[in-house]
Amino acid sequence: MRPMTKSSNGPAWFAPYAKIRADSYVMLASLLGQPPSENLLKVLQNLQWEKPIPERVDRALKALREASYDYPLSALKEEYGKLFVGLGCGELVPYASWYREKKIQSLPLVSLRSDLIDLGIVRQADSGEPEDHASALCECMALISQKPNGTDRATQAKFFQQHVAPWMTTFFEDIASAKSAQFYRAVGIFGRRFLEAEVEYLKQG
Repeated sequence: MRPMTKSSNGPAWFAPYAKIRADSYVMLASLLGQPPSENLLKVLQNLQWEKPIPERVDRALKALREASYDYPLSALKEEYGKLFVGLGCGELVPYASWYREKKIQSLPLVSLRSDLIDLGIVRQADSGEPEDHASALCECMALISQKPNGTDRATQAKFFQQHVAPWMTTFFEDIASAKSAQFYRAVGIFGRRFLEAEVEYLKQG
């Protein structure tokens, strides 16, 4: 990997990283929203990003790519169910409200819905999950991270600090250490390392 020298616009990895942020969020949203499909596994197995990116993110991506070869779809479906499906049934509860207040659909969700209205983001009618589900929040970050959306980095940083940073790093740590996690251990590690990069990147807004 090339040295990560700083410029007036931040470290050398900022420019290539800016191009893959939305893709990273989309990937995490897919992995957290449902068991991996055959198509998603193929995407993971062939995923290559422009360098340089932070070394820890690169290592975590490599581990996730390798893990995508190791498990059949039936095992991934079972693992996903054990980890995430059903309040009181899954090992983890993937909602901001739960992580922040140990309640479902509480004040963090109310605040999130207000900010989503301001950003012009509308919940899909066929969605079975509230907006503070980890997958839905990753989808939101993907939307506001794309240039066509027109959302500046300061606005992205504010949304991230209010709705993602207070809990999602802990959530990914819990995935990585969960008893039922095998493939998803690599997902948890990647998610944590990616959010660490996000914190540094968005500080420059």
